Amino acid sequence: MKNLIIAFTTTLLLAACAHHEDVRPGDSQHYVVVKSVDRNKGIKEALGQAEHFCEKSSNKLVVLNEKVEYRSEQAEKDYLDSRSTTEFVTEASAWLWVLGDGYVDDVAAVATLAGVGALESMGAPYLVTLNFRCA
Repeated sequence: MKNLIIAFTTTLLLAACAHHEDVRPGDSQHYVVVKSVDRNKGIKEALGQAEHFCEKSSNKLVVLNEKVEYRSEQAEKDYLDSRSTTEFVTEASAWLWVLGDGYVDDVAAVATLAGVGALESMGAPYLVTLNFRCA
């Protein structure tokens, strides 16, 4: 239990330090480039980093331009379908791993780990670019 608390605290501290690591400051305007597995999560991450960057200088965020590109050899619809199915199977397997008994939890553990590996191998095909200034 003590190790779990230490790991959780360390994770929180590291996450707290990384608020705007993707911001590229400029003279009058800045930009953020974020790779993401999901279009909306990427936009949210880019906006959050830009907002935090501006708040550090007690300014407000002014978005100048936002662009989202899908970059993959696989068609976007196929990627979204594959990702959705893999996420469902991984989550269901994780629950069976936790709640299962005997061989069920062994098979679910393997399926969960395989699902996590499959999700990681899909990469982050969305490239979000946000141009902004602080005013």
